[in-house]
Amino acid sequence: MYLTEIASKSLGNNFLSKVFEVHHKHKKDHPSGTALMLGKGIAVGKNKDFYKLMGKKYFNKKTFPYGKKINFNSLRKGKIIGEHEVTFSSGKEIITLNHEAFDRALYSEGAFVAAKWLMTKKPGLYSMRDVLNFK
Repeated sequence: MYLTEIASKSLGNNFLSKVFEVHHKHKKDHPSGTALMLGKGIAVGKNKDFYKLMGKKYFNKKTFPYGKKINFNSLRKGKIIGEHEVTFSSGKEIITLNHEAFDRALYSEGAFVAAKWLMTKKPGLYSMRDVLNFK
């Protein structure tokens, strides 16, 4: 989300953006929570309200358009753990941020890293952004 926020802020209003995500065929929700979080990163980078910037939500489409708002496309197939892609386009170029998860163990490993980090902190509210030292 932080990288999406930085890219959105840096690219400004000259770039339109969209979010694409793929998960296993049994996943029911769409867009996924992670896809929505990435969309929120785009909105934060533009200093805009995410819910006012949310565009259309597509399901199982091969392609989907850019718009003045953030469009989402969710694909459900096979046994895919998770793929997320944020794309920014000026009409003259495209910039893409992509993440693919190959093993669900990475989620528990991330939780372990966060728990270990938290052991040395004072009581309070923290996020993975704090754990990863993204300010």
